[in-house]
Amino acid sequence: MKALITGGSGFVGSWLVRDLCRRGLDVRILCRRPEAVQEFKGFPVELALGDLSSRDSLVKACQGMDWVFHLGGLVAYSKEKRAAMEEVNVKGTMNMLMAAHQNRVKRFLHMSSVTAIGASFDGEALNEQSDYNLTHLDLGYFETKRRAEGQVMEACREGMVDVVVVNPSTIYGAGDALKGSRSTQIKVAKGKFPFYTGGGVNVIAIEDVIGAIWEAMNRGKTGERYILGGENLLIKDLFRIIAEEAGVSPPSIYLPNFVVHGIGRMGDLLEKWG
Repeated sequence: MKALITGGSGFVGSWLVRDLCRRGLDVRILCRRPEAVQEFKGFPVELALGDLSSRDSLVKACQGMDWVFHLGGLVAYSKEKRAAMEEVNVKGTMNMLMAAHQNRVKRFLHMSSVTAIGASFDGEALNEQSDYNLTHLDLGYFETKRRAEGQVMEACREGMVDVVVVNPSTIYGAGDALKGSRSTQIKVAKGKFPFYTGGGVNVIAIEDVIGAIWEAMNRGKTGERYILGGENLLIKDLFRIIAEEAGVSPPSIYLPNFVVHGIGRMGDLLEKWG
């Protein structure tokens, strides 16, 4: 079985590359620069130079592939980076779909996010059928992930490619500090982030995500999406656990939602502090 991975140099992607190699698959990694995947030197992987903005390079990268694991994307929160997220997350995903279709790839796994599903404001758990309810936040990352997932589902309905989607929550594990979007948690661990907000977050271990991706690709139903979640934690408790493990004082200043919105756009605040 031959598999192409986009986003192979990222946190989840680097774990997936190793997992697929261990399972005996022929792995090809899409990368813009060979030096970005030097960590796989010695692994039986093939590099395909390309970019999600270049459909021609994606068509070439998909040649001879049975599966595509589309993990590539841009995570950002400031409005200045919204255009870049449109190019990578939305247009890049469509380019990837077209390339997979042209090469008659057998199955296409798209890694979306729980942010493309929404959030619970009343404590009731969401599921795969929940309607998106975060438009009012006007966060570019949320919106582009939602639209990208919509494109993938539409391509599946039109018979372009056999698709399955996974929607992981907040992923943690070895390597997340270097490769993941975890700068807020790093600041908490260093005792340099004094604030916490209300609400909560679902967290899942990277090992569980990789196992679920494999199961979804092999056993997932065509056109379905699957939430990959673990434990629900209050933000206050999450930060406390991080601080305790790091041996520092936990954040102690509570910021109500109206204060967060009063400071400025939520996305810009996240970009500044996270």
